[in-house]
Amino acid sequence: MNVNYLLLLIFLSTLSQASTKIEVFTTSQSFSNILPVKQLIADNWRQSPEKNASDGFTQNEVGMSSYWQHLSLSVAQRYDYFVYSNPDTAQVFYLDRKDLALDTQEKYHIALKLFHQRSNGLRIGYKYEFENFSSEIRVGYWDLNVTRESNLTGTLASDLNGNISAIAQLDEFYTANNFLKRRNSNDWDADGTGITIDIHLRWQLSQYLSINADLKDIYNHFTVDESGFSAGNIDTDGTFINSVGGVAYLPVYRGKETTSKHQFKLPEHVSFISFYHHSEQISYLARYKRQGEQNFYYLGFDIAHENSSTRISFDIENTAPEVQYKSDWFSVTFAIDSLKIEQAMLLNLGFNLYYRF
Repeated sequence: MNVNYLLLLIFLSTLSQASTKIEVFTTSQSFSNILPVKQLIADNWRQSPEKNASDGFTQNEVGMSSYWQHLSLSVAQRYDYFVYSNPDTAQVFYLDRKDLALDTQEKYHIALKLFHQRSNGLRIGYKYEFENFSSEIRVGYWDLNVTRESNLTGTLASDLNGNISAIAQLDEFYTANNFLKRRNSNDWDADGTGITIDIHLRWQLSQYLSINADLKDIYNHFTVDESGFSAGNIDTDGTFINSVGGVAYLPVYRGKETTSKHQFKLPEHVSFISFYHHSEQISYLARYKRQGEQNFYYLGFDIAHENSSTRISFDIENTAPEVQYKSDWFSVTFAIDSLKIEQAMLLNLGFNLYYRF
């Protein structure tokens, strides 16, 4: 932990003693159109992938926020994981995990990107309030613990005798795990830093209409000064006869294994909600969310109780209900697209605990 990070933690602790509200929060938002979320994260392919397999993500954060007048400070840990693929790549991974043969009539076009990071950080925010409009800008500083950005593209085929031919191009940055299983003997940095900006807007257009906008990571920039880096070609020229007389394959890598500066950004996470306030108790809503380069569309309603509210919305494309309950001292959010959690392709969880002075 660097000195600046420690000083900010002390500042947050000091401010919390003078704050008017403290919030403890945890969120987990996951989606996949490749495999059920749990199988994809665990790399446990118990079923064949979806025919339109393309991507998946999980974004998780836990932390604490302190509010004082217009100022807010947060300390948090976040983990972001994204995978981008195509149907051929997903099918090859499935066949490999299940020890099944490749289709001899197919030429598989491989395209895979793995991208993840884990970091600890602080956000400082300031809220501007006007008569019918408010905005809050939060700037985050992150101490990067682990990151990886791997890109693999190429072709793969098998003949009638089971002989495999493949050629692929690989490039990847990493601080730890990597395809070539390089070990870090203090050859490259194991950490880095990042900056993020979040913007939150609330606009009361009229007595009946209002709009909320949450723009998370709308600007972000992360850097590892000396990251592990590999770039080159992988092919199946390394064939040999094994001990039982069969053909075995030892993929050959031709390229470089070195270090390089790694700069990257996370996909933005944006949400827009429009409300029609039918009465003091009931509001109808339409929502658009973009996360992990996926678009989500919702319709729903919000019911105000005496000291709490319940929001029920429905993800139209993924046929997933989302329920949110909020009171003066806690809120909980839950969304899932299947009654069986093992088969869920979409799973959102959130819990917030509030303490007011």
